[in-house]
Amino acid sequence: MSDPTFKIETPRLLISYLQPDLDSHCDFLVALYNTPEFIANEGKTPITTRDVARRRLEGRFRAEHARNGYGTYLFSLRNPANPDDLASATPIGTVSLMRGDEPGSYTAPDLGFAILSEYMKKGYTKEAAQGLMDYVERAQGVKDILGLHAPANKASGAVFRSLGFVDVGLRQLLVFGPDVVGQVWIKKGMSEDVSVYGLPKEAPAAVAVPEKIAEEVVKESVGAVAA
Repeated sequence: MSDPTFKIETPRLLISYLQPDLDSHCDFLVALYNTPEFIANEGKTPITTRDVARRRLEGRFRAEHARNGYGTYLFSLRNPANPDDLASATPIGTVSLMRGDEPGSYTAPDLGFAILSEYMKKGYTKEAAQGLMDYVERAQGVKDILGLHAPANKASGAVFRSLGFVDVGLRQLLVFGPDVVGQVWIKKGMSEDVSVYGLPKEAPAAVAVPEKIAEEVVKESVGAVAA
């Protein structure tokens, strides 16, 4: 996560590491996590200042990359005048692949995303997600990817559907707590018996479905907003 020159290129975007030493990246995370859409889906966030954001980037974000070889990434809109230049690109969202801490984490990472309000519904989220999935399959051989989100978050479901994921219904997300229920999607070609990835085989028989999954549960980046 420390290479400032790393980037994944898509037609309109540059996907790169979030850099804790850059004030602009810390400030961007504060802005992103405090949009009305993010708060509506994930709840209020403790990421409200530059210093708190920097600690999150230096801590949890960096640890996830070190543990798994992937984690949370920044995606930025290319500058038409200099389309390959990261420094002049405009940060607009984050896209992530997360597995959580061992033991007990799922055997496939889950795909997450969030984007600033003014860039929604332009296809940027889908483009960033596809770009990251293509990269990790090519560079690391990661093919199996889950999608997890709060059942009420229809926008995230629309993104997963547009990416060709298959909706396998509700499951208890026991990794995040005994009462947490989420909508589960799988990448096309994966087994619909999600117990092979560490999830319950069947949907819960009678569990009250929460309107939100708390911030700790969604791991900061699970589909907060529309494509």
